Amino acid sequence: MTRPVQTACGVFVTGTDTGVGKTLVTATVATALKAQGVNAGVMKPIATGPADGHALSDPDWLLSVTETRDAPDLVAPYRFRLTAAPLVAAAHANVAIDPTRITQALRTLSARHDCVVVEGIGGVLVPVTTDLFVVDLIKGLGLPVLLVARAVLGSINHTLLTLDCLRTRGVPILGLVFNHPARPPAAPDESDTIPTILRLSHVRSFGDLPYCEGLPGTWPQHRDTLIARLDIQGLLDALGLRGLA
Repeated sequence: MTRPVQTACGVFVTGTDTGVGKTLVTATVATALKAQGVNAGVMKPIATGPADGHALSDPDWLLSVTETRDAPDLVAPYRFRLTAAPLVAAAHANVAIDPTRITQALRTLSARHDCVVVEGIGGVLVPVTTDLFVVDLIKGLGLPVLLVARAVLGSINHTLLTLDCLRTRGVPILGLVFNHPARPPAAPDESDTIPTILRLSHVRSFGDLPYCEGLPGTWPQHRDTLIARLDIQGLLDALGLRGLA
């Protein structure tokens, strides 16, 4: 069963910064939703940087691991070879990014899926055009945000600043997912980063994903572990998908 376009369901996965694990969280959420019987699609509206010779680009990897059959150009309307902010990468390629093209792609995907999990690029104040930041793109798409944050010392400032920006721009916040993109130090973490963020932000957490060696190549090995650390039942309720699962 697929929702009509006018009541399309989706979530925008953004992060506190680059490399925090947005692609991994997007894959984990979409895969977990599909395991619950939800027809979930994926999208990464803007991808920058070439895939190396031994790996897929982020949007192509998402299509592969979630076994989604949508057209690559629909999943990623804009792809640029330069590893840079969209504003810079697009200028380097002599391309003007049109947000309408992204909105239309999302509308098409929404007609095919119960829920579309959309991965952003960088943080919320990464420039898309000279007068449009990622946070503005999110608001234009009308999706709530799932914010990926590091679960280590230093994340409190980044996370609270990002949440403040989203609130100031009137973007609905679904919740947080904490991630460990780097191997944790041997010494115990006594920073209380996660409970402090939750206490000060008044935002709920939908999971704390562990560090997994070798990602993304080892996704099949770690997929079930990652999904088990996600509060998928809470996400189903928050996204209004309970009746579709």
